[in-house]
Amino acid sequence: MTIWRMSDSRSKFGVAICNFRDETPHRLKLDIGDTVHIVQESDDWYHGFLIRDRSEVGVFPKSFVHVKEATIDMAGSNEMITPVEPQIVHELTTVLREWHGIWKQLYVNKSRKDFDKIKDMMLELISWRRKILSRKLTNDELKVLQQEITSRIDAGNDLLKLDMTVRDDQCNILNPESTSVIEVYRCHVNAAERIRRQTSAVISEEISKQVSLPLTFNLFVMLRNFVCKIGEDADILMNLFDAKEGKFISENYLVKWSKEGVPKDIEMLNNFRVVFTDLGTKDRMREKVCLVFQIIRIGVMDSKDADNKKQTQGIRRPFGVAAMEISDYIQGNKECNEDQQYFIPFQQCGEKEFMENVIKKVITAKDINHKGQGIWVSLKILPGDLKQVQEDFPHIVGANTPIARKMGFPEVIMPVEGDVRNDIYVTLMHGEFTKGPAKTADKNVEVTMIVCNRQGGVLQNVISYGCGDSMMSEYKSMVYYHEDKPKWFEFVKVAISTDEEFKGLHLKFLFKHRSSSEAKDKSEKPFAMSFVNLMNENGTTLEDLSHELLVYKIESKKHDDSPAYLDLPSTRLDLDHRQANDKSRQSIQAGCYTLSSRDSFHITSFVCSTKLTHNVDLLGLLKWHEVLNDTESLKRHLWHVMKEEGEEIVKFLQDLLDSLFNILMQNTNSESCDNLVFDALVYIIALISDRKYSQFRPVLDAYIESTFSFAMAYNKLMVILKDYVDNANEKTIRNDSLLRAMKSLEYIFKFIIRSRVLFAMINEGRGKQQFEITLKNLLQSINTMMLYVTDHTLLIQGAALKYMSATITDIMTVFDPVELSHILVQFINNVPKDRLTRQKMKCIDDIIHTELFKLPECRLVLLAPILEHTQLLMENKEEMEDCVTVLSDIMHILWTPSPGTHEADISVIEKVILRTVIQSVIGMDRSSKQAGNCVAVMMSILRQMSENHYQGYIMSFPTTFDLLDFLMEILMVFRDLVSRNVYPSNWLEMIMLQNSIILRALRFFANTIHDKFSSPFEQQLWNNFFHCTISFLIQDPLQLENCLPSKRHKIISRYKDMRRETGFEIRAMWFKLGQNKMQFIPEMVGPILEMTLIPESELRKATIPIFFDMMQCEFTQPIPRSKSLQGNFNQVENEMITQLDALVEGGRGDEQYMELVYDILKQLCSGHSTMRDKGLEFVETIRKLLQRLLEYRLIIQDEIKEHRMSCIVNLLAFYHAINRKEMYIRYLHKLCDLHLDCDNFTEAAYTLMLYAKLLQWSGESLPPMLQNDKYQDSLTHRELKEKLYYDIINYFEQGKMWEKGIELCKELARMYEEELIDYPNLSLILKKQADLYDSVMKEMRPEPEYFRVGYYGLGFPSFLQNKMFIYRGKEYERLADFNARMQNLFPNADLMKTLDPPGEDIRESPKQFLQINAVSPVMELKPRFVDKHISEQILKYYRVNEVEKFTYSRRSEESSSDVTKMWLERTNLITEYPLPGIVGWYPVTSIETVAVSPLESAIETIESTNKKLSSAIEQHRHDSEQRVDPLGMLLNGVVDPAVNGGISKYKVFYNEEYVLQSGGEKDRVLVEKLRELTVQQIVLLRDALYIHRRKAPESLKPFHTHMEQRFAEMCSIIEREYGIKVADRGFHSATLRRNQSLPICNNNRLSGASLGSPVADKKRMLKQKRANYAIPSTPITKGGTTQRSQSVWVKADKVSSPSPGKTSLQSRVGNMIKRASQVADQLTTDLSHRNSLESPIELNEQLTTRRPPRPETERRGSRPPSNQFRPDQLLSTSSLSLSSANTLTDTSDTDMSSDDPPPLPDKQGADYSNSSVDSTPVMRRTSVTPGSHKNKPVPPLPLDTDDDDIPPPVPEKPSLPH
Repeated sequence: MTIWRMSDSRSKFGVAICNFRDETPHRLKLDIGDTVHIVQESDDWYHGFLIRDRSEVGVFPKSFVHVKEATIDMAGSNEMITPVEPQIVHELTTVLREWHGIWKQLYVNKSRKDFDKIKDMMLELISWRRKILSRKLTNDELKVLQQEITSRIDAGNDLLKLDMTVRDDQCNILNPESTSVIEVYRCHVNAAERIRRQTSAVISEEISKQVSLPLTFNLFVMLRNFVCKIGEDADILMNLFDAKEGKFISENYLVKWSKEGVPKDIEMLNNFRVVFTDLGTKDRMREKVCLVFQIIRIGVMDSKDADNKKQTQGIRRPFGVAAMEISDYIQGNKECNEDQQYFIPFQQCGEKEFMENVIKKVITAKDINHKGQGIWVSLKILPGDLKQVQEDFPHIVGANTPIARKMGFPEVIMPVEGDVRNDIYVTLMHGEFTKGPAKTADKNVEVTMIVCNRQGGVLQNVISYGCGDSMMSEYKSMVYYHEDKPKWFEFVKVAISTDEEFKGLHLKFLFKHRSSSEAKDKSEKPFAMSFVNLMNENGTTLEDLSHELLVYKIESKKHDDSPAYLDLPSTRLDLDHRQANDKSRQSIQAGCYTLSSRDSFHITSFVCSTKLTHNVDLLGLLKWHEVLNDTESLKRHLWHVMKEEGEEIVKFLQDLLDSLFNILMQNTNSESCDNLVFDALVYIIALISDRKYSQFRPVLDAYIESTFSFAMAYNKLMVILKDYVDNANEKTIRNDSLLRAMKSLEYIFKFIIRSRVLFAMINEGRGKQQFEITLKNLLQSINTMMLYVTDHTLLIQGAALKYMSATITDIMTVFDPVELSHILVQFINNVPKDRLTRQKMKCIDDIIHTELFKLPECRLVLLAPILEHTQLLMENKEEMEDCVTVLSDIMHILWTPSPGTHEADISVIEKVILRTVIQSVIGMDRSSKQAGNCVAVMMSILRQMSENHYQGYIMSFPTTFDLLDFLMEILMVFRDLVSRNVYPSNWLEMIMLQNSIILRALRFFANTIHDKFSSPFEQQLWNNFFHCTISFLIQDPLQLENCLPSKRHKIISRYKDMRRETGFEIRAMWFKLGQNKMQFIPEMVGPILEMTLIPESELRKATIPIFFDMMQCEFTQPIPRSKSLQGNFNQVENEMITQLDALVEGGRGDEQYMELVYDILKQLCSGHSTMRDKGLEFVETIRKLLQRLLEYRLIIQDEIKEHRMSCIVNLLAFYHAINRKEMYIRYLHKLCDLHLDCDNFTEAAYTLMLYAKLLQWSGESLPPMLQNDKYQDSLTHRELKEKLYYDIINYFEQGKMWEKGIELCKELARMYEEELIDYPNLSLILKKQADLYDSVMKEMRPEPEYFRVGYYGLGFPSFLQNKMFIYRGKEYERLADFNARMQNLFPNADLMKTLDPPGEDIRESPKQFLQINAVSPVMELKPRFVDKHISEQILKYYRVNEVEKFTYSRRSEESSSDVTKMWLERTNLITEYPLPGIVGWYPVTSIETVAVSPLESAIETIESTNKKLSSAIEQHRHDSEQRVDPLGMLLNGVVDPAVNGGISKYKVFYNEEYVLQSGGEKDRVLVEKLRELTVQQIVLLRDALYIHRRKAPESLKPFHTHMEQRFAEMCSIIEREYGIKVADRGFHSATLRRNQSLPICNNNRLSGASLGSPVADKKRMLKQKRANYAIPSTPITKGGTTQRSQSVWVKADKVSSPSPGKTSLQSRVGNMIKRASQVADQLTTDLSHRNSLESPIELNEQLTTRRPPRPETERRGSRPPSNQFRPDQLLSTSSLSLSSANTLTDTSDTDMSSDDPPPLPDKQGADYSNSSVDSTPVMRRTSVTPGSHKNKPVPPLPLDTDDDDIPPPVPEKPSLPH
């Protein structure tokens, strides 16, 4: 026995690792990835349930799941399991599970685009999840990856329309329970905006890239290898080059390469790294930026002499250039990473090429013949400043990575502690040196640059190539061989320490000729020199210009290192200036230096220094002590410094501030200087506040905290500022200074406070009181300034409002916070009304965010005035956005998860502002941005209100009316919020948090309503409460059954099922109503019904009894002014039915609800003594209604409209039975619309007729239940009925049911003529009636066929199961088409092959079985047509319309070939209503099965032929234009039958032996009848042949002659073999002559009362009237297998039989001719082809005609074609036996319109069966003749009928084999 034990906490959570499929009971099916909650375990098995669906419970093997550690939390009685893993991994797992199901659905829905997107996203998430679980990521990498993951999840959720996930700053999912409502709302807003930016397609890709590019960036370059054969050592200089401007933009990075072809530092191979930093937007805007590599060979003069040891070594020679354009990378158009390598081809320098020219050539060249030589590098763009790069990319940029700085400052100058730059970039451009007189070749000039002081000493280690190399004391240039005009284009960096005395420093350039021979080179001395001073005479540094330096020849004999040249001019500009002042033009020389006027040397310089400046005024302030007593100079410098650009000022920020404060403190000469110093200070502060230099704020802060040391400055600063403020209202130049001061208020006060703190520290707090008084006076002066209303103070006041709050934190350190709070309140209050309102609210919001507001004692001062200002604006609808922002910030600051912390503050808020917020929510436009924020504020207030707050707030209302007003207001707001949520539907957390707050508030308000408004009772308030709570309960976000499992789990674990709690609250409030319940009946039935329909079982069980309570209340309600009770609950019943209909159709309710309602109400009603019977009856009605409504709702979603129609008809019958007219009418219109969608105009008309029958022809007003939205302007019965009739007539006309339209026209005409005397409308309706009559007589319309369908098996919908229906076919729809249509409707149904009644095994089967066959309608002739001449065109309608009786036949014994044993089984069916009707099908209500003897069948056949002949003759007599072709075909089919033997088939019945053998009087009578019909047929044939001879054209004369011959032979055989005397074989008989002389009459009267059929009296009937009309009767069989055939059913008691032997046969025939009746047989067509399930045989022999058929326009629509004359019979010449054709080829309109000839029938014996396995059915048409309804003769069994069609012309008759 298996022992089960409870699983421990460590093995509660499992993940399926294999699919588990076991059909054994109690097994849990698992798919890979399913998560299971393990409850119990045994040795090999677990028992548990799926976490996604707790209803899936069972056991599963342990080996199929992987157990993971998990934590267990209790949510009520349920365990909530969460696996122990990083939160981001858990979220990834949940998201992947959720997306997976939706992703599969996308595939099913063929959403290919979204399918592929989600697939890619899921693969990425899976990859990232694997990375995280590998635990190989650093914290920084994990942080970056987490941001990427959350971004991708948010984008995917948005794409799939899932709920938004809100997160905190660390990308963790937000917990609403520990977060303020405001914060939750803001996180939603931020997340929505973030997702919008990610998925927005509005911004072009290019713009989005530019927006995302950082302001500052760096270029990381890794030199991996240099492939080139040099043979000597080399320097590789790497830098950035602007190709358009032709200059370098960064320092060099130097790499030393050895002659072996590898780096000198071999460890650096493949790892030379450099970061080009300080790049910005301007660099991105450069048109063409290149990464340039200059290779400088270091060795001998000519590389060919490299091995010659006598050659001079160490000469720097140009070797080549490699360059790569990187513009696309720095502009963000292309991406690059550190792992990708790029090859840069190398171009070697030519013999006489300068390096500058080679650089330009390489940059512009499209292709370089590099021969495999080049440089391999990797690149990466690194955003941010250098510090950020080192933090973000530590694996790329380390502490020792070389940094190549930009030549100049970055655009955004970041203050870096210790980063003092004092660099001068010098570029050696070009020079020109003349040859000496004895020289024939140009010099090999080398330039040596050194930095010297004024004494001539050389500064050591101040020169460098850039980065990557150590500093050096001298720099040697490249040497160009024999070039006296060299272009070096080399630049170096001179970095001089700030400690060095800069004055007197200069650059010295020595020019020396380098000899190839080492011996000669040693003797070479410098032949010339140039120099340039680094500082100008006025103290400024060398300008950033190109300088032409003078070249001084050096006499080598006198050469020394003395600085004698310093007194000489250094540049051409200096020389020109000296010569301009000195007219003597003396030679310029000093010592060994003599100016060479023919030589020149050009350099450029660029100073990048935080200590050196080109600005004279800035320098003057920095040297403030020199101008302190020179007031004018001081003022000039102060004025000019306020006009300087910021870049120079921020470089010397601290020095400038020190200078200004020194001047302020030490200046005693001029007050104006103090003001200028203050203005300059304000200017600098304002500059730092500018966005461009905002990064220097920390520098300024650090200066104030650490460097600032002026302890007495506060007095002067406050005095100057107060003076400015006091004079603010005077329009002076100071106003501009004051405006700047207000903008710099924060830092002015920082200086004041810091100065005071320093003073207090030095003087032990002395002067505190005086300081506080002065500070207070200053603040009050500012407050006073706020009162001004002048225009010129507006900007100043606005600036004060904006920046005042920034001073609070500093002022608090030296001033009483409470007193400061009062001053701030006064500051706000002093702002004039309607002036600077928005700025005031911004200021208030800033104050809220200060530390002052966080102090409870200060908040007590500030809160109420702030709220009052806000309330005033909100009530006036002003500045709503700012007001709501202020309130939301207040509520966010006051939020705390622990209750009671801010109780006093919340009390102030609720009393001052709550009502205003509620009213603002009511009046706010939902589409505005602030609507959601305002609702969040209201929710935040309600959330933070405790029970005491609620009670206190309720008690604060002075009157009950005020309280009532508030409650009505808040309930209205709540109801509106849950009905029309202000938040998007995917803001799940916000919506659920809002719902939890509303539910809590409703509980408090419910108690208040019960306590305060029960007596006296406030019905409207209670009503609002019920509607509000029910609206809350039924809102979509709370319907958990519609949620995905993960979402449902999350909601329940956090908020539980709020619907259940709300339902219990509603139930409790209902039963508290007491005697007032009746006031809510029936209005509350609908809302409570809607509540009970929520699919939550406990909620349903708790709330359904409310209905019984309502019934009981109404039942026991006393009747006014009577002592008796109501005794019914009609109101509850009516309202419940009405509401159920709408709600169930809308998707509410299920079968469980139906059973629960039935059980609960039945039990309650059964226990009630007085209303038990009515209650149970009502409960049963509700159950039936629910059953039908649920069926309707299920079917209404189906595409099969026929099913929907059936359901609607069921509901119509139900509502009609319970007399619910408004519901009845509602579904009538639904049915009508459905018919119109399907073009079922006839059925639509019949449907509206039911509506019209509810109305009277009276002027009585319409009651509400009869009104309809479609006819809103109809106010009376007559108006509505008239409009309905017009619509119905229109629909009947479209459906070609003109006869029905005529009936309505007559009724309307009678009303217009007799009642309304409305002749204009009478005229119109009579014209319409006339048009309809014309349509009846002139237009063609197809005759529909009818089909029987049996639905067997329990697989069908309940309204079809085991039932039988008669269907009216569509236009031109035959059995095969109908059969296909039904199989399309029920693709899973099996088609039964026989018409045998199904057994119980089929009826009870869960499958679907269809039994389909064709049936023939049985016409009930209208009484007004009896004994009258009726046109065939009129009778056609009644043969197939307004019928409710149908019949079909089948052979009882198919195997018999003896005609005397060919019995038929005929089934007669009656439908519930006549067809057509409101639907195209009706159920069968009655079934009758009869047996038809062979003799009766023969009589029916011949009688049918006679009626066709009679009808054809009559048509030709009345219409001379009738075509003769159909008549010829009919005649030929009788006189020359090709198949079935004709009359000869029944030869045995004419024999007296048959009568003797049968021995029955009945058969004798029938035989006599058969002989009479034969004689009648001879007479009719003769008359028809006469007409044919008279009308046949010449082409048909041979054919007619043939028929006359066959007729004569037929007459002879009848006389000879049948014993029937034929009076006249010719065509001039007395009968015919007599008939020609008679007035025109219809000889169809032969089938009237005078021609009764004995068949009906003699037939054996098996009547089976069935309640279950789907069960067919068991037919009578005569041995063998029953087969289908069909015949006509007539009533037995309506047929009379003539007495035999009273008159002679001839006289009886003559009387029959005279009294020929037009009454036609109801059904004469053999429709066996309809009942067959096989396809018809098609004629495969081409038939040709003698003449083309007549056009359609010439064909008469009223001529019925014959069905006994077939073209194939004309071809037979061998058959001389007399026979009457029983079958005929179908020649319907469809066939005639085709080019194909009609199919030939099989030549075989007569077949009366409806279906045959071995034979192929032939398509036929029906042609029936009307007959008397009361005395119907039994027609002969029809085999082939075809109405309304014209056969093809008779073809020539070729010979065929017999």
